[in-house]
Amino acid sequence: MTERIGDKAKRLLVSSAVMVVSASTDEILAHVRGDTDLYTVEWNRGHWACSCPCYSTCSHVTAVSMVTVRPVLRLVGAYSGDES
Repeated sequence: MTERIGDKAKRLLVSSAVMVVSASTDEILAHVRGDTDLYTVEWNRGHWACSCPCYSTCSHVTAVSMVTVRPVLRLVGAYSGDES
């Protein structure tokens, strides 16, 4: 039976295979120890990328996205700071 992407991502997290190197509002960089190799996962300009050979969303990207918050646009004027 093949392991589902979400299940494998959770297994990678539980086994401490995910190391977030840096995270900012512009980009995320992480390393993930997969079953066979160490992979680099990046989020930049709204797109995820992984150095593994998978051509679609992989468990490495899924694991990193589970523990990072992707930047969102601020609502202009949503909070003015004036409590009166």
